[in-house]
Amino acid sequence: RWEEERYPEGIKWKFLEHKGPVFAPPYEPLPENVKFYYDGKVMKLSTKAEEVATFFAKMLDHEYTTKEIFRKNFFKDWRKEMTSEEKSTITNLSKCDFTHMSQYFKAQSEARKQMSKEEKQKIKEENERLLKEYGYCVMDNHKERIANFKIEPPGLFRGRGNHPKMGMLKRRIMPEDIIINCSKDSKVPSPPPGHKWKEVRHDNKVTWLVSWTENIQSSIKYIMLNPSSRIKGEKDWQKYETARRLKKCVDKIRNQYREDWKSKEMKVRQRAVALYFIDKLALRAGNEKEEGETADTVGCCSLRVEHIKLHPELDGQEYVVEFDFLGKDSIRYYNKVPVEKRV
Repeated sequence: RWEEERYPEGIKWKFLEHKGPVFAPPYEPLPENVKFYYDGKVMKLSTKAEEVATFFAKMLDHEYTTKEIFRKNFFKDWRKEMTSEEKSTITNLSKCDFTHMSQYFKAQSEARKQMSKEEKQKIKEENERLLKEYGYCVMDNHKERIANFKIEPPGLFRGRGNHPKMGMLKRRIMPEDIIINCSKDSKVPSPPPGHKWKEVRHDNKVTWLVSWTENIQSSIKYIMLNPSSRIKGEKDWQKYETARRLKKCVDKIRNQYREDWKSKEMKVRQRAVALYFIDKLALRAGNEKEEGETADTVGCCSLRVEHIKLHPELDGQEYVVEFDFLGKDSIRYYNKVPVEKRV
């Protein structure tokens, strides 16, 4: 059993073999009868420009496409995919008519819902085939399920909350973007015909199988093991062990931060108050972020003056702190908390 297996410090596996990722299917051009209009006139788009236009058309009924920042980012990235002739003609997004495209995709969606039992069965069998071939790896002596073996198709970035990069083009990930991680003595997965991997690595100090860098925020994406796997189970176990260790010393920590409220140093007092709120309200700690790169979300240590109101008295309670901010995933946190006077 994996609970009984032990590895040298930092080593995650001794043998790792897998088939690599499943890429998004190639773009299929629209039927001839589905038209795009610019300034009231039919305009035939190049394949690249048409593909990006379909991303916008699929979202036409969504409020995202009405947001100024979304429209601005989309138009800027769309123009990068256009031919020089298209660029000189298409200069204003407001003159673009995606209605016909949008109706086509709605009809396609409806047709999928009306599929016969046989058609649905065919799709189910194909998905099962992919899962069987690509959805498992061999890690040491175990056959392990992979969590996300399919690479996301291209599309428009949405982001959470009022993200400054919403509407930008998430480009298609190619084999040349992919880093494969497997053991030296395993059969390295083959890239699709005519392509090659960016790199093949043999790093047994990490648990990911495949990685690539996405183009919107330059963050690294990974293909990892399923939560039921040995490695994931170990990570959860380590978290519970940390919680057990914390239980033994939490009273000491609480006494310490209460003492620190009286410190002569402002930084020590600030840290002590932050610890108090993390402890009392289970707030996320919060980390520093580059401005304009992500949505304006905060945690305990990155709260600003506008996120907090102090009330000497509120609703019959003394010394109340009123919190109002956007936390992880742009979810609003609102709370009124009575605190000790020194806090």
